[in-house]
Amino acid sequence: MNRMQVEEIMGRLDDLKLAEILETDASPTELLEAKRWVAGYKRTLPEDLPLRPSVVDRLCDIIRMDEPDWYSGEAN
Repeated sequence: MNRMQVEEIMGRLDDLKLAEILETDASPTELLEAKRWVAGYKRTLPEDLPLRPSVVDRLCDIIRMDEPDWYSGEAN
């Protein structure tokens, strides 16, 4: 993916978050799925589309990194 592809899916991002997403070597499909997971949806793509769960999980962590602790339910 490149910056344009990431911003088409995620909107404008700060440079750090963008760089971390690009470092995962994720596909646009994996980023779109991670965005949906963070929004609370379960797998939204057909089972025959390949996903790397570890990459999608990492993307979810990156997407959530600006959320306050109380949002994710984590204790302080």
